[in-house]
Amino acid sequence: RGISGDMTWGIYKRLPSVLSGKPKKIFLLIGINNVSYGERAENIAYEIQMIVRKIKHDSPETAIYLQSILPVTTHYGMFQGHTSRWKIIPQINELLQDIAQQEGITYIDLYSHFVGDDGKMKPEYTNDGLHLLGKGYQLWKTTIESYLK
Repeated sequence: RGISGDMTWGIYKRLPSVLSGKPKKIFLLIGINNVSYGERAENIAYEIQMIVRKIKHDSPETAIYLQSILPVTTHYGMFQGHTSRWKIIPQINELLQDIAQQEGITYIDLYSHFVGDDGKMKPEYTNDGLHLLGKGYQLWKTTIESYLK
């Protein structure tokens, strides 16, 4: 249910409609749009933890897979609200790992598959610095495939 420009609070507000169906699995990848608004890593992680806790409370049988935030790159000079804050993403991901451990859910590290030696997304996976190209979606699919079965 990806929605362009969505932020953590948007997902939180829509959870009741999703959780009423008691889904078997939920894969969460959220937070990069919060980064573009200048939010602190701790605040973003806290809001994601609130989402996780609501899922656990309202649909306790649902398996939760918390995916790391993907890297971004300044290479293309686009989406500067997101890409200029590329250094905060590893901080958020560390906090997300902690949340997964605290909450007893699965953490999926996407970040390390997409990041280059410079700490930014490898240019072959994006043509704007933020959104994935087909090759990036293929890598994402391959990375999470074992969790889908």
